[in-house]
Amino acid sequence: MGRSAIKRVCKKVSKKEPASPSKKPAGKNKDPSPDPAPHHTFTSEETETLRKELLTWYDRCKRDLPWRRLAAAEMDANRRAYSVWVSEVMLQQTQVSTVIDYYTKWMKTWPTVEDLAAASLEEVNEKWSGLGYYSRGRRLQEGAQKVVRDLGGQMPRTAEALQKLLPGVGRYTAGAVASISYGQVTGVVDGNVIRVLCRLRRIGADCTSPPVADALWNLANDLVDPDRPGDFNQAMMELGATVCTPKRALCGECPLQSLCRAYKKVELESASSIRNLVDRRADAPIGSDIEDCGECRAVSRSASDGATGLTPS
Repeated sequence: MGRSAIKRVCKKVSKKEPASPSKKPAGKNKDPSPDPAPHHTFTSEETETLRKELLTWYDRCKRDLPWRRLAAAEMDANRRAYSVWVSEVMLQQTQVSTVIDYYTKWMKTWPTVEDLAAASLEEVNEKWSGLGYYSRGRRLQEGAQKVVRDLGGQMPRTAEALQKLLPGVGRYTAGAVASISYGQVTGVVDGNVIRVLCRLRRIGADCTSPPVADALWNLANDLVDPDRPGDFNQAMMELGATVCTPKRALCGECPLQSLCRAYKKVELESASSIRNLVDRRADAPIGSDIEDCGECRAVSRSASDGATGLTPS
């Protein structure tokens, strides 16, 4: 996801390469920076709860997608990393439903990095036709050719090496490939993860600013499950894509509702609004019951809608 797309995401929450102030290594950020406010972080107990609840939900509710099936079934680490890399590049600024057919055909035509490296640019562009942003396909092939020519056909084995050695691979893509393919314990931050983290901790600052972007990456790295980093990162993105959506989030279905500060804020404000309305009408002449009052029912419906269409501060 490009910087302009991230700005749109941040506007919606203050909404695949995300906000990253500079091309920093995909692993944990070691640069000194001001400590975030306590309410913007997680306690160790909250972190354990988040990992457990999120992964339990993911195991039960994750979408059946071809790149997930392939990554889970492929025993060869090199082919697995290549397959994840292709999916992550295709998914940048493109909907999942659109990518599925393109990905399936691409992997059938070029199942290994060597196959892609041997293809012509014309063939790559033809296979990419309709996906848009053709430079993505070109960079994929350039990267495959570099792997074959300069790296002995071996995909880089860490997020840091992926970002450094492969053209067009930024911090997010490197972290996704390394965690899913190799089990490297490193977080990822894309538009979906930004939205989830900002709502969970009520982070309302501009997430395109370097300090906030760094804080989000640090938070993602601290939260990632050390036993299942790839699944955890996919679960965070899945939650943002299917439950914690930009508009009318499905808070009733969220496995992390108990940890969400934005949800709690909306709940309190909604309850307060209803209480105030009832108090104002307490001295009114007795008429119909509150259950029969159209105005109160409207407020209740509005409060209910507010709890699903979150706008964190």
